[in-house]
Parts: sequence; structure tokens; C-alpha cells
Amino acid sequence: METIKQFIEQFILDEYNCNKAKTDITVTDGEYKTLQEKAYNHYHSIMPNPYGRGMSQERLLNDEPMYQELYKKNVKETTPRTLFQIKQYEKPKLGEGLPRWMINDTLFACYTSYTKKTGKPLSYNKLFYVAETAEGLKIIYDLTFGVKEQEWRHSHALKINQVLDAGKLISVEKYQAPEEEISLADYNKE
Repeated sequence: METIKQFIEQFILDEYNCNKAKTDITVTDGEYKTLQEKAYNHYHSIMPNPYGRGMSQERLLNDEPMYQELYKKNVKETTPRTLFQIKQYEKPKLGEGLPRWMINDTLFACYTSYTKKTGKPLSYNKLFYVAETAEGLKIIYDLTFGVKEQEWRHSHALKINQVLDAGKLISVEKYQAPEEEISLADYNKE
């Protein structure tokens, strides 16, 4: 489990650096591309790249003053995810695509928070499924914890690459409890 914890903590750091640089007008396009690649490297290549700048540094620098302030605010509000817990599972039920990339039938569920300061109680946001693959240890799928309907939901409808059921729970390591009551209740159950 320590290896998984180190992997997901490095991902959290790399993702944070990438997200912080996204609208930072002092970060060049080349620097951002390096940060983007470093964050995306934690994902298996079947996963779409969730990182992108959207605008070049030149466009960011030359945008209207009101947007400049918004960009600065976005940089300040970016925060690294909190890792709440990791659960280890065996014999997961997977869409037909995922078993092609996994080396064994062990799956790790890493529960994390948001990437922006919200001013609300600390809560779940993403559950990253990590597995050993032919590409090494990688994130192979994720779920999002809904804001309005506070439950885990699939990120897309493509069932071929979904974790349909995590499988048999083998072990749990808890690191920090969430503050929000629904997330906390889930955290406290086995």
C-alpha cells in the first residue's frame, strides 16, 4: 500500500503544479507542456488527457484586465488534493477494455478532495482507481463525487473502460477524514 500512497501523492503534487500553472501568465507554453505531460504521465494511455491550458501564454498576457484578475485568482485558489484513504480490492468487475491493460486483478481506490479552495467543508471529489498495467502503475479510471447529488458517478458513458464494481475489499488505509457529513459517513464505513 505504501507504493500506491507514494504514487498517488506524487500524482497530487504533479497535478497541483499543472493546475496552478494553467492560468499563470508567467508560465511559458513550453513550461506548461512539461507540467501537463508530468501530470498526465500518471494516467494509463487509454485515459483521455484531462489537462489543457486552452490559451497560449501570449493570449493570457494580452487578455482584458478583468480576465487578468480572474487568472490571478484562479492561481491563488488552486490547491493540492487531500488524500483521504486508499482501499485495496481484488477481483473487480470491469468493462471488457480494462482487463486488457491490467497485469493482475488487484485494484486500488484512492479517495481525494477538490483542486480548488471552495470555502466549504473538506469533501470527496475524485476517486482514482490505480492498477499495475503493462505501462507500470497507472490511474486507469476515476469517479466523480457529485456536488448536487452527493454520490459517486461515472465520468463517461463508455462502459467498456469502466470499473463496474471494485470487487472484494482486502484492506483500507485511512489518512485524513473529510469534514463534509456525507463524505465523512462514507469514509467511516467499511
